[in-house]
Amino acid sequence: MIVGVDFDNTIVRYDDLFHRIAVERGLIPAVTSARKNEVRDLLRRRGQERDWTELQGYVYGPRMAEAQPFPGVLEFFTRAVRQGLPVYIISHKTPAPVVGPAYDLHQTARDWLAQQGFFDAARVGLSPQHVFFGTTRQEKIRLIQETGCTHFIDDLKETFLEEIFPPGVVKILFGHRQAPPGLAGVTPAADWAQVTEYVFDATN
Repeated sequence: MIVGVDFDNTIVRYDDLFHRIAVERGLIPAVTSARKNEVRDLLRRRGQERDWTELQGYVYGPRMAEAQPFPGVLEFFTRAVRQGLPVYIISHKTPAPVVGPAYDLHQTARDWLAQQGFFDAARVGLSPQHVFFGTTRQEKIRLIQETGCTHFIDDLKETFLEEIFPPGVVKILFGHRQAPPGLAGVTPAADWAQVTEYVFDATN
């Protein structure tokens, strides 16, 4: 088994951070639900797509250090590394924001991983060479193939709907209690406890 894991919204949880910064900027009222998608949908309904795009670049850039990992994800990676289970982080991330200052989004993501102890041998112990950022979804899928992933964990069904997604790879849809209609052959996992149970049960 070789496990690949998406980065944004699968390893990193942004809900509180997007809400807080959007309130700071006066983009949304504080009573808005503290969920990233709620912030996005509200801004889009108001015709503020550019504000949403710029907000993403700001969060993923200079405010990235304030984001938090999902509960259980550090424990999952630590266990995988300790047990010798090959695990990779493979994500679709543009090198710089589409709108706004040209922050290096790949570097801020790697800095966040280092800050959280992913590369620290005394904590998680993941090799930095096991982290890849593709600039397009197609490049991400190519990296999944090249690393030989047998399982891939992602919060976006769109990844698994791509025609070029390798058919033999087990699809684990993170953050979902059940598979969406029309998405066959997907294993839903509501949280990292379920991912951990599924992956490590399969290796026993």
